[in-house]
Parts: sequence; structure tokens; C-alpha cells
Amino acid sequence: MKGTLAVAAREIAERKLLFLGALVAGLLPLGFPLLPVLRGNSRDARSVAVLLLAATIAVAFPLVLGATILVGDIAQKRLGFYFSRPLPAASIWAGKVLGALLISVGCALLAAAPVIFVEGESAFSSDTGGLGSRGPLVLALPGVLVLFLLAHVVASMARLRSAWIVLDFFLAALFAVAITFSIRSLFFAGFWSFYEPWRSPVRSLWWLPVALIAILLTASCVQVVDGRTDTRRSHGALSATLWGLMTLIAFPLVALACWVSAATPKDLAATYSTLSAPRGSWIGVSGPLRTRGSAGATFLYDTVSGHFIKRQWERGGDPVEFSADGTRAAWLEGNAGFFELKRTGILRIADLGATAPAAIVSDVEASVTVQLALSPSGRRVAVLDDSTLAAYEISDPSHARQILASRREKEYRSIAFVGEDTIRLSPRGFGAIRKEIAPRELEIEEIDLLSKKSLVTGHLERGPLAEVRVRISADGRHLVVTRGKNLTLHDGRTGALLATLSEQLETPKMRFLSGGRLVVAGIAEASARLRFFESEKAPARTIDLGPARTVVIGGEIAPGRVAVALSPFKNSDRWSRSSGRLVFVDTASGTIVPSTDGLVPADRFAWWFSPVLPPAEAGSPASRLFLDASGALVRLDPATGNQEVLLGGRR
Repeated sequence: MKGTLAVAAREIAERKLLFLGALVAGLLPLGFPLLPVLRGNSRDARSVAVLLLAATIAVAFPLVLGATILVGDIAQKRLGFYFSRPLPAASIWAGKVLGALLISVGCALLAAAPVIFVEGESAFSSDTGGLGSRGPLVLALPGVLVLFLLAHVVASMARLRSAWIVLDFFLAALFAVAITFSIRSLFFAGFWSFYEPWRSPVRSLWWLPVALIAILLTASCVQVVDGRTDTRRSHGALSATLWGLMTLIAFPLVALACWVSAATPKDLAATYSTLSAPRGSWIGVSGPLRTRGSAGATFLYDTVSGHFIKRQWERGGDPVEFSADGTRAAWLEGNAGFFELKRTGILRIADLGATAPAAIVSDVEASVTVQLALSPSGRRVAVLDDSTLAAYEISDPSHARQILASRREKEYRSIAFVGEDTIRLSPRGFGAIRKEIAPRELEIEEIDLLSKKSLVTGHLERGPLAEVRVRISADGRHLVVTRGKNLTLHDGRTGALLATLSEQLETPKMRFLSGGRLVVAGIAEASARLRFFESEKAPARTIDLGPARTVVIGGEIAPGRVAVALSPFKNSDRWSRSSGRLVFVDTASGTIVPSTDGLVPADRFAWWFSPVLPPAEAGSPASRLFLDASGALVRLDPATGNQEVLLGGRR
């Protein structure tokens, strides 16, 4: 230890003028108030100037010292001076490194000291253009150390003039590409910015910079201990240690990235809300991957055959659009930059009825915030991209043929096909903060793809200014409008009011049932209520389901028999789901049959996130899909209560 401190003290003594220069440079910002051009803003300018000065020193000094303090002594044989003393080689190396760190950090602090003395901690507050927090300061020392070590390694390879430099160049490029692209692959495999932003495979790689620092320290130490004053031997010791240890990082990282990329739906540890096709057994599903860090994946999955199509993970879980017959799916896959998703994406089409379903890349490019709609047969797709409405013939998905291009005013609209040749635009909703709503925003418009003519067919009543959501039925015949506790049914073409479905239920939700029936669920006086309508003009019959804070309507598992999940909590986390109960309600008789506790309909978020309501189909495959408390996707047999785990859960 004494030897290390002695070497460090000698390095500092040889460069003592650097401290004086840093202190003098730090005095300059104190004179900013004397400059006429900065009057009134001198404090901000002073804080920014001293911050930049300290940052420049903290970056420049370790780079210069890393390239000279050890490598220069080795190249010019001056390191023999230390070896002629009774000093261990490790102490010589440690003293040199410690001296460089103390010089770099000390000079940066001296440069900032005058302004800190005058302004105090406010010199670096966000109000004066500074850091706003001490977080970056915590990373200053590791950052200085990394810069020093990188400069040392690069300078050693360049200045020691050994044949090792050819291998160094090749291996540096190889490891840089392998590690960078592995991290990039993991980044796009699980950036949970919507569901769980704190979980990310990139965050779980906190050990990577720590391991990199340890490797660089070890390599530079071995260089001094083994190479001593011999330049060729010194370079060889550095390279062999550096690249040997880098293999221990790169290989597991590449293997992890390949493992995550090869994930299938069976590797999902849990599933979040699913989106089911209107017909058939395909669903869109996403979730975290089992035993693969915190990575996640998104799939189209056939719950009957097990076929799947892997999708690019989209931040916020951007949904897929299905055709009404369930034979096709469309989604926009974002163009990936190096570590970000760009604002444009490519339309992908999947033929779900094929023997080997696969995603086909079309030649349609649009903004990632577009709305998509597929025609009932899936042969046409409509794209509402900001102020442009376009429609394409996609009988051959790889060569989409544009059949409509129309400029629209910037409106928050929903689009849907009504038949193969008609596109309908309707209001989508308005936030509570809206003070004014233009009449055009309430219009319902139809566009004929054959004649290219548009016609305003109706409009919604303005009503009270509140949080308004508008949803469209799967066949386009109806609009469902929610204003707080008020839930109303409207004609999908004219907007005319057909029925008031709810006026006193909190967070009301509804589903269309087979035979033209409707069911509405919500909370009233801490109790779950179900309102059943034989038709849109028939009076409602109310069924009390018992105490609950949250109610979710599932599918119609049999004609007139609806699955309903009840929870004593308002949130939908795992604990509340495990405390909930599932019941089957016979809407005709009002009979309530308890089922397995802890299950919730798999599409529990569809009411909030999808503007299109599911179609009325009793006994559909989607009506029997549920999530258990662990997030596993299960298929429930209503008759026997047997559960078949399809995805997620413990195996």
C-alpha cells in the first residue's frame, strides 16, 4: 500500500501545475457579471460555463493521461526506474492508475470550486441550467476510470508497435459488433415501457460495464506485471488478457440474444391481455419470457393448432387488426433504428388460413400512429395516417395496389369497413379537457371505394363536455358512446340514439350477444350489476351480482350465458385477480353459477384499448379463454370446470 501511495504521490507532484491551471480556469466564470452582453443572465451563464469546464477536464485529462502515464513509460523504457526500486509490479501499476484518477477528478473539482463557493449547491441546479440532480456526479468516477483505461489500451496498441496490432484490430471489431448487436436485440425484445417500464433486459445487464472495467483493469495490470519494460511482451500480455476475458462476456451475451430471438409462445411465463380474432381461434398475445431475463415477446397464436407468427415487440403493445372472418391479420411493424423505433413502419399481412401461416411484408409504409382496418374478407386494408386516408387491395400482400388516397382534416376518427366496398369514419372520443368540439368532429362519413365519393350520413349529438369514448360494433351497425356513467347505443350510419343502456353505473361496459341481445355491466353502490336487454328497444332487466369494485364482461360461452369476473379491488394486478371470482350468468333467468375463482376473461383490456367491439357469437373459441392469477392463458370447459393451460404458468 505504501508503494502504491508513493508512486501516486510522485505522479501528482510531477503534474502539480495542472491543479493550479484548473483553479485559475475556474475563476474565469466569476467575471461573467461584468460582461454587458450577459447582464440579467450571468448566473445561468456562469453555472453552464463551470459545468462545461469541469466536464471537459473530466473527459480530456483521463484520455491524455491514459495515453501517456503508463504507455509512455513503457515505450521509452522509463518504467525501469520504478522496477529498480523495491516495489512490487502491482504497486507500480496501481500507483500510476490512482495518480491519474486523482489528477483528473481533483482538477475537475478545483475548476468548479470557485463558483460552488460563491453559489453553493444552486450552482448546479436545473433552475440555473445545471445538472438538477447528483445522479451524474455519482457516475463521474467510474466514467473517468473507463476513459483512462480505454485510452491506455488504445495507446498501448498504437504506440508499442507490435505485430499484435493486427489481431487487436480484428478482435476489437468482432467483439464490438457482437456485443452491440446482442444488446440491441435484447433492447427490442423487452422494452416494457407500457406494462412494466422497470423491467428490461438492458437494465438487467448492469453487470456489463462493471465487467468491462474489471477486464480493462486486469489487462493493464497484467501488462505491467508480466510485460515489465519489454514493449513486445507488454503488448502481448495486454492483448492476450484483454481478448481472453472479453470472450467470457461476449459469448454468453450473444447466446442470450440468440436464445431470446428464438423464443416461441410456449416460452411465455405469463400473458397480458389478449386480442382475439372475430372468428376462429387466432389471438394476439404478448408477455415476458420464461427464464430469459426480463425479455418479452409478441405473437399471433392459434389456440387450436399451436401455429404462431412472431411479431416485433411494440412499445405500448400496439394491437393487431383481424378481418371479420378471422382469416387475415394486419399490423404495422416499426422501422428499427439502431437503438430506437422510428416514426414510420411497414405494413405486414398474415394469411391465417394458410397451411404454414407467415407474415408477409407489404410495400405500404406509414406512420406508427396510424389506424388500420381490414375488410370482412381481408382483401382490402384502410390506413388512416394523420391527415391521409388510403385504401389498398392486398389480394397479393407483397404488392399492395392503392385504390384510394384522400386528404382529411386532422381529426381523431375511427375507421371501419362496412362491407367490402365502403369505409366508414366515425368519432372516436374526446378527452375531458376539451373545451370545444367542432361540428365536423361529430360527423359520420362513408366513402365508396368504387366511385371514390364520400357522403356525410349522420352525426352524434354534442352532449355534455366530459370524457367521451365512442366504440363501433364489429358489423358497423352500431356505435356505443360512453360519457362517464352514461352509456348509449346509436345507429352506426346516422348516429341516431337507439337506446340508453346505462345512466348510474360506474365504468359501464357492454357486449353484443347472439340473437340481437345486449348486456351491460358496471358498479353501483359497491355492488356489481348486470343489465340485460332482449333487444335494443326492449326494457332492461337488472341482475345483482354481489359486492365488487371491478367487473369484467367475458364472452358468451353458450347462448344467453355470459362469463363475468368480479374483483373486490379497483386495479387488475395479480393480487386482485387471485382475490376475484368468476361467475356464469344466465341472462334469461338471472341465474348466477359460480365458477373457478381467480380467473378473468383473457381480453379484459379490449374494452379500453380497442375501438371495435367483439362480435356476437355464442360458444366462440375466444369466449373460453381466461387468465389465471399467475398470468397463464387457460382454456376453460364451462361444463366441467377443467382448465387447460395454453401459455404461461408453471410447467
